[in-house]
Amino acid sequence: MMKIGLIGFGTIGKELFRQIQNEEEMEISFVFDIEKEKLGEIDSSLAVDSVETGLERNPDLVVEAAGFEAVKEYAKIILHKCDFLILSSSALAFEETENEIKKVCARNNTKLFIPSGAIIGMDGVRAVKGELDEVRIESKKNPKAFGREDRKRTVLFEGSAREGAKKFPKNVNVSATLSANGIGLDKTNVKIVSDPSLERNCHSIYAKGSFGEFEIHVRGVPSKNPKTSSLAAISAFDLIKRIKDGIGIY
Repeated sequence: MMKIGLIGFGTIGKELFRQIQNEEEMEISFVFDIEKEKLGEIDSSLAVDSVETGLERNPDLVVEAAGFEAVKEYAKIILHKCDFLILSSSALAFEETENEIKKVCARNNTKLFIPSGAIIGMDGVRAVKGELDEVRIESKKNPKAFGREDRKRTVLFEGSAREGAKKFPKNVNVSATLSANGIGLDKTNVKIVSDPSLERNCHSIYAKGSFGEFEIHVRGVPSKNPKTSSLAAISAFDLIKRIKDGIGIY
């Protein structure tokens, strides 16, 4: 039986909670959210008032669906005890967090997992990472996803994935995930666009190297939270299942 802790009980957290509970070989170890009122709808025995309390229940894996701040705050204590799956990969744009995660994983023989999230094709990017010369991604969303009211197409940012993730950490986890699988946050180029004509979250990836070149295009249906794609929960649960089954394709 795989015991799973869950941090964050918003749109994605609730969907993962539902799917995990439906699996015979998985069980929820604990659920934590800083907004405690969100936990009122679940069994009180599962709700904890701190991540530290949750870790006392010895989960095999903790899953984050709470935002980059949660990764920055809890990664070290979680990875000291068990493996950690994060959806908010933008937290890795902060050098201190990235370096600390690498160190604690090495010391404790634990692993950080990042699902593909709102994009696809990360297996192909990862396979050719040593041959890559150029990687760029353009992410386009409706202004509501950025908390804006733009009436025309507006380029919000263009530059490195590291800087883009720092400026828009709740919207561009895709660029951080792409970077982790490819040539890194500093070499991956990102363009972020607010477009009122869009009803879907659109991501276009271009990669070039000695092997040739390829393009990936995704037009994802937003979840109830317009900042995130419905693919996020789907990819996270798929990765949880593969971790449980011991399949070494991450």
